[in-house]
Amino acid sequence: MDLELPPEARALLDAMVAIGSDLDLRGVLTRIVEASCRLTDAEYGVLGIVDDEGAFTDLVPNEAVATQFAGIGRMPEGHGLLGLVPRERRAIRVDHVADHPVSTGQFPPTHPLVDSFLGAPVLVGDQAFGHLYLGNKRGGEGFTTTDQALVEALARAAGVMIDNARTFEQVEWRRRWVASTAEVGSDVSGTLRVQEALDELVVSLRELCGARLVAYVRRDGELLEIRQVAGEGDAAAVAERLSAEIRDVDGSGVPTRIHAGPGRATLVVPVQTRLAGSGVIIVEEAEESPSLRGIMLDLVAVTAVQVGLILDRDQALRDRAQLLVAKDRDRIARDLHDLVIQRLFATGMQLQGARDLDASALRSRVDGAVAELDVAIKELRAAIFELGTGSGRPLLDEVRSLLGEYAGILGFQPVLRVSGPVDRALVPEAGTHVLTTLREVLSNVARHAGASSVSVELTASSAWFRVRVTDDGVGFDPGRVVKGHGTGNIRARAADLGGHVTVTSSPGAGTVLEWVIPAVG
Repeated sequence: MDLELPPEARALLDAMVAIGSDLDLRGVLTRIVEASCRLTDAEYGVLGIVDDEGAFTDLVPNEAVATQFAGIGRMPEGHGLLGLVPRERRAIRVDHVADHPVSTGQFPPTHPLVDSFLGAPVLVGDQAFGHLYLGNKRGGEGFTTTDQALVEALARAAGVMIDNARTFEQVEWRRRWVASTAEVGSDVSGTLRVQEALDELVVSLRELCGARLVAYVRRDGELLEIRQVAGEGDAAAVAERLSAEIRDVDGSGVPTRIHAGPGRATLVVPVQTRLAGSGVIIVEEAEESPSLRGIMLDLVAVTAVQVGLILDRDQALRDRAQLLVAKDRDRIARDLHDLVIQRLFATGMQLQGARDLDASALRSRVDGAVAELDVAIKELRAAIFELGTGSGRPLLDEVRSLLGEYAGILGFQPVLRVSGPVDRALVPEAGTHVLTTLREVLSNVARHAGASSVSVELTASSAWFRVRVTDDGVGFDPGRVVKGHGTGNIRARAADLGGHVTVTSSPGAGTVLEWVIPAVG
């Protein structure tokens, strides 16, 4: 005998089957709202998604009201009946909204007018995922007890379906993350390859997280050095704004999440290394869906570990190369030292034995000793030159030291951004010009700009080396250059090296100076 189900039960089962046929979380949520409206004959329906603090982060409306909700332009604040449902954590049914004691009677101008109301919490386990709100039962009647029972049952079933959809979305996100990062760093060797690997990682992170900007920021004391950037916006400004969080995360080693608006968060994750210095990864305004809120920070932290391993490996190879050079130079110094000492000792013995020689033999002995001394001098000079070549610090270390020096003069720490193989792009002589130019530019900023922030950008490519200094000071009119702004020597130095200088400024809008020379390293 076939069991005949009541129409309401059949409608509820059909709704559950329809909802369960979708694995996409947004699709599941939309089906929940539409099914609720069909079951209760509601004109309007919306599922408000909340974060861990109970604030609304997203709204999923039914098709009939979607265009009106798009024009409201802001999230509910949880007042009135919308706030009563989460406070009571139970279904609320009201025949006339305006008559209810908690109703504020205030709606945004584009909000549809609601008379009858039915709301119910949607729980995933014991945690509130969101709240389902239905308005205006068709025909002008109020929602019934049957409507409330159907919505309560649907909300309980929806919690299970949402949990399944969230699990599917998390698995899919992890799969994409593994696919995008698995190949990076597998064969990293050389400065250029390291830069490419790090660039690939930050680009992949930005795409996966839907972030506005992703940057790897190295911290050297108070100096923030921006190394890799992907996305839109001013990375230096973001680093300055988050400087306190960067210091805290770098010091504690604990990643942090900063709420950045509905469905968005900024992540600051430490990059811990043994050899390459400390730093953080900033993921600015990541798109945090309800499914990814719990795992995105963890997976970004795993990426930060991968970045740390790449940096440590690169630094270890650099240290090994330096040790090999030092060992080889020590061997050269030892061999030449022994050779020269022996030559000088032999020459001294020749001169000592010349005391009893006649004038002709003595002259010949002295001439031979002079020749030996000339050879010894040449060997000493060669040894000193060879051992002295390349003994200076890398250009990047010199720039960091210079910016630290000018922090006291400017009254704040400039932000450094580095792109490309800066240490290998120039010969030492050109590097000296870079430091001299940068010192003069920073002195001009200190004397004339009245700035509160300065960013210094070093960019190295196969063809050009660029120094870009940006300040937020008073600026000036380039058409009426005031003597003393000090760009004459800067321009002459660039011209001598085959480069050029560009200055962009206007009163009250700060100044940008670009100093570009050929890469000759």
